Amino acid sequence: MLSLTNIRKSFADRCLISDFSLSLQSFEALCIKGPSGIGKTTLLEIAANLCPPDAGTVKLATNRLACVFQDDALIPWLSAQENILLVLHGDETDNCDTAQYWLDRFDLPAEQPPTEMSGGMRRRLSLARAFASDPDILFLDEPFAFLDQDWQQTTAQIIEDFRARGGAVLMISHQLDYLHEIRGGITFFDKPPLTGEVKYR
Repeated sequence: MLSLTNIRKSFADRCLISDFSLSLQSFEALCIKGPSGIGKTTLLEIAANLCPPDAGTVKLATNRLACVFQDDALIPWLSAQENILLVLHGDETDNCDTAQYWLDRFDLPAEQPPTEMSGGMRRRLSLARAFASDPDILFLDEPFAFLDQDWQQTTAQIIEDFRARGGAVLMISHQLDYLHEIRGGITFFDKPPLTGEVKYR
C-alpha cells in the first residue's frame, strides 16, 4: 500500500530525514513517536505525497487516502455536515446518510459550524470527515489531541476498527495511553534525522 525508500529531506542546513525507509500494507498500523520538531510531520506529508522528498522514492498504491493534521483545515463558515459533504462524491442522499453516520459516531451536531466548537469537537469533526471519505489509508497527526480520555479511547477503537477491516494507518502521537487498542507497531525517534527502516512488526 505504501512504500518509502531511502527518503531524505532537509530544510536550510538542517537534515530532518536521512536514508529513511518504511513499508505499510493493508491491515497494518504504524505510530511514530518522538519530541516536537524532529521531522515527524514532514515525514507524514511526504508519505501522503503532499511534500516532495529531496531524494528517495514514495510509492502509494491508492488514491483513496485521508489526512488529519494538527491544523484542522475545516471550512469555518460551513456546518459540520457541510464540511464532511465536501469530501464525498456520488449520490446526494447516500452522502447525507454517510455524513450523518459519522457525525453520530463522533457525537457532533450537524448544523454547528467549527467556529462554535471546542478544540476537541473540531478534532472529532476532522476525524469524522476523514473516515467518511472511505479511504484505504489514513495519515493521522496527533489524532488524540484536544480529546478527553473517553474520546481518546473511542477514537482508538474506531481507528482499530478501520485497520481490522483492511485499512492502513500511519500516524504520529505523543499520547500512548490508548494505543494498545490499535494492533500496530510503535517506532520511537529521539532526535533528527529520522533514519533507518521501519516496518509494521
